[in-house]
Amino acid sequence: MHKVYIVSACALTPGRHYGKGFRDLAAEAFLKAWEKAGNPEIDVLILASAFVDVVEEQLLASSYVCEYLSLENIPSIRIETGDSSSSSALVQAFNLVKAGVYDTVAVVSVEKVTDFISMKVNKVLSYLCDSTCESYYGVTPAVHAALMTREYMRKFGYNYEDIAWWSVKMHERGCNNPYASLRRKLSIDDIMNSEVVADPIRLFDTALPVDGACCLIISSKRLSDASIEVVTALQYAYNVPFNMRSSYSTLFTLSKAKKLIDDFKPTIFEISDKFSIFGLLALEALGLAETGKAPRLVKEGAFDPGRQVVVNASGGLKCIGYVAGASGAYLATMLYMELLNEKPFDNVGNHQIGAVCDIGGTDRVSNVLILRRES
Repeated sequence: MHKVYIVSACALTPGRHYGKGFRDLAAEAFLKAWEKAGNPEIDVLILASAFVDVVEEQLLASSYVCEYLSLENIPSIRIETGDSSSSSALVQAFNLVKAGVYDTVAVVSVEKVTDFISMKVNKVLSYLCDSTCESYYGVTPAVHAALMTREYMRKFGYNYEDIAWWSVKMHERGCNNPYASLRRKLSIDDIMNSEVVADPIRLFDTALPVDGACCLIISSKRLSDASIEVVTALQYAYNVPFNMRSSYSTLFTLSKAKKLIDDFKPTIFEISDKFSIFGLLALEALGLAETGKAPRLVKEGAFDPGRQVVVNASGGLKCIGYVAGASGAYLATMLYMELLNEKPFDNVGNHQIGAVCDIGGTDRVSNVLILRRES
């Protein structure tokens, strides 16, 4: 079995890239990451995207990205597990390199959604729900998150303001992150007075859908000093209909990862927070906060940069943006930079072990990667 390293990573600043197609974005991210890695020979390219076939009406997208890059003889794979697609691709890349099937893998993730009106984007996002009995009737992921938020508030005696502090804290961190699409501080009043999306969720509880692309080069060799070891990468699943779950205030997939976190004891995390409630429930599922205590700890600054355990020093998806299937790769790239103490994360603290925790759909898939900076 081989060691596995992230030897290079590149994230394009998410936003509205009207002048570029998905091939342009994917190629730009790949070429920058490949050059940073020293242009190693790539054995396989894995393309991760949630919606490229639906929005772009393009199958065999990985092959067409290779064509665009003139990688004529490089095999390619397309991976789709909804908005956890890129972290699933990283899990597969880890396993392929660990087993010695390939020496060097390029994981390219791309999403292009802002060319379309909001109605179509919301329709596409609803595909993450059950098409037979949920999205057909207008249910979207925001509806799920609203139900989860309401149950959590009722069960533990919180009001909406307590939940909204997650967004306040994320924007404190993300306002200085050049890789974030929404770089501004928000007050608690800004969040509470924003537009209602699905009661009680408001606009600033959600991550803004944006275009973006990201590339990570995974190798069995430390190709430079900017190499971070991927210690392990695991996928967890919870294939239970939303309406049949025993609780809406638990992330069952991440609860299964608690033992992994206990074993490796990472001190810095990048957690998927496409809705505020997901971030809060992730803290409790991973054992970083006692059940029902996460909102209080977040408001008190328990996970701020400089603390013993830091969560979402990047500002999370709340500030980066919801890059759909590429979101996990963005979180992994942020953690990679944080462990290397690269700007703008050179003041986060001296952390050696970190974890990426990405969530697909409404707690259907979670991918957890443990990264380590070698001394």
